[in-house]
Amino acid sequence: MVPTHKQIAAGQRRSLLAMQRKLQDMAAQWEDLDAYNAGTLADLAEKIGDTAGDLIEKG
Repeated sequence: MVPTHKQIAAGQRRSLLAMQRKLQDMAAQWEDLDAYNAGTLADLAEKIGDTAGDLIEKG
């Protein structure tokens, strides 16, 4: 069975949100050690979260 657009979008959103949580954890590890690394990872986590929210469920 071929997955629907809705199933693909939902699965990818879940994967992206898991990546976002991992990056947030990584950023937290750098919090007191290196502001640049913490900020870069936090920015990437935010972008991934935005992307997850932008995925659409057509068809």
